[in-house]
Amino acid sequence: IYHYHIWKTVIKEGIDKKFLYYFLSDPHNVLGETKLHGSTMKHVTKTNMEKLPFPLPPLEEQKRIVAKIEKLMPLVDEYAESYNRLQKIDNEFEDKLKQSVLQYAMEGKLVKQNPSDEPASELIKKIENEKAELVKEGKIKKSKKLPAITDDEKPFDIPDSWEWVKLGNIVDYVQRGKSPKYDKESTRYPIISQKCVQWDGIHLEFAKHLKEDFWEGLPSYRFVTKGDLLFNSTGTGTVGRVIKVTEPFNKVPVDSHVTVIRLNQNICNSYILYFLMSPIIQKNLDDYLTGTTKQKELGLSSIQKIVGSLPPLEEQKRIVAKLEEIQPLLDRYEKAYNRLETYNQKFPENLKKSILQYAGEGKLVEQRPEEGTGEELYQQIQAEKKKLIKEGKIKKSKKLPEITEDEIPFEIPENWKWVRLDNLCKKRIKRGKSPKYVLKSSTLVFAQKCNTKAGKIDLTLAKYLNEDILPKYDESEFMRDNDIIINSTGEGTLGRVGIYRNKDNPTQLNIVPDSHVTIIRTFNELMSVNYLFYFLKYLQPNLEKMGSGSTKQTELSATNIKNICIPLSPLEEQKRIVAKIEELMPMVERCEEAEG
Repeated sequence: IYHYHIWKTVIKEGIDKKFLYYFLSDPHNVLGETKLHGSTMKHVTKTNMEKLPFPLPPLEEQKRIVAKIEKLMPLVDEYAESYNRLQKIDNEFEDKLKQSVLQYAMEGKLVKQNPSDEPASELIKKIENEKAELVKEGKIKKSKKLPAITDDEKPFDIPDSWEWVKLGNIVDYVQRGKSPKYDKESTRYPIISQKCVQWDGIHLEFAKHLKEDFWEGLPSYRFVTKGDLLFNSTGTGTVGRVIKVTEPFNKVPVDSHVTVIRLNQNICNSYILYFLMSPIIQKNLDDYLTGTTKQKELGLSSIQKIVGSLPPLEEQKRIVAKLEEIQPLLDRYEKAYNRLETYNQKFPENLKKSILQYAGEGKLVEQRPEEGTGEELYQQIQAEKKKLIKEGKIKKSKKLPEITEDEIPFEIPENWKWVRLDNLCKKRIKRGKSPKYVLKSSTLVFAQKCNTKAGKIDLTLAKYLNEDILPKYDESEFMRDNDIIINSTGEGTLGRVGIYRNKDNPTQLNIVPDSHVTIIRTFNELMSVNYLFYFLKYLQPNLEKMGSGSTKQTELSATNIKNICIPLSPLEEQKRIVAKIEELMPMVERCEEAEG
């Protein structure tokens, strides 16, 4: 028993089961050759599956193909796995490079140790003596003794001249700000919040402002001083962000979401800044955070208990100097990497544009004298137009101005000719009519959304025409196979170029364009419609800029479209250009898929 959403295929004699399996496993063979039906649940019909083209080699060749596939597949899988690992490394490399430099610094591997430096053990004694003296003088409060550092708290080995310390033992002052009272009217007394503390500095433009009486009641030690470290202590996405105060502020405090760390004078504050920025802390923040998922906090007690590797003071300074020497190089690398990433992302699209541009400039295929000239083709088209005008099949259009030098965007081969688009068309270039709709009829209305961004024509988006107004439509206004469509209004759709084929219309209902699209119909027997389509597609970014009108409703006028300059090559060369484009474009798309 199997579900009705599953096909069962009974294999006939002469077909290798695995060969058919591998053929059907490729979505390009099935979805690329059949029409999906349905809206909510897309499906392939039995009829379409039965009509699916199937290349059938001799049975023995089928078996050889299967054997080759099964030999190659493990290699493909191995490549895919390796490629994915490489992509992951590539994506993380820039961030990991910075982290590795900081990690090396904190492990004592970035600069050489100098035996003449006073060891960190002596430095710690000096700090303890100074703090005891300050407590005795009443300048700071005696802090609670922190527990000794265990071996489990030491994540890596450090040089002999270094020591493991708890942050609370090397600071003179560590405290969060007070909960503030804000003044919505005044901007006189700013207060630093976690939003102000960014990785690139302190941004007072994000600061709120205090009531004067609250600000006046703050003791002097509550105001940040040059050299203080500000550590964001709450907020998803902001907690753990740390910055050094590098300029004097005029009595500016922090709020209760930011902790001020004021280090002892025997410690290089920039070294501790880099330590707090390093992956030792940033990758392990959860070890220090308390509270619920909605409000994680970096408590004062947790900050004081942070365990860090402390080198001698002179080595701290050398480490900071080396990091500040390296940082600009890392920043340059980051910018170069980002530029390369942008280039890689844009490369397939730029390559498509380059192919179309080369085609329009006559550089994609060679010119052949025996194929004639653009001038000769142009005269043939004009003769055909005159004939149709004489027979009353088309109306005579208004003569367009000659093409000036300023209008010619690039050079073309000598046997080509610059012409106005309207002079190549057998139907007057104009928009459709404003339609009236009904729920169902035998005539569809082509709207700009049917000419989709993905480059496909989607008539499932078309509405039905009220056929009471059909008498207003001339026969030439019904859309035909190979009509080129240009969206003439609509933000984000203006200038979009598409091409309508009869195969896009499985219902075979008549179609008329609405007033937001312009139809281009050329002489298919004298012009390659695909050549014209590809050139207009190349011009699409310029068409978007040719719109006029208000911001709310920019429009691309029929006059502007009529006057577009087209490089006209001989018909046979047009066909060769189209063949070359259609040979190259799938390669670019595969490149695009690989990039994706």
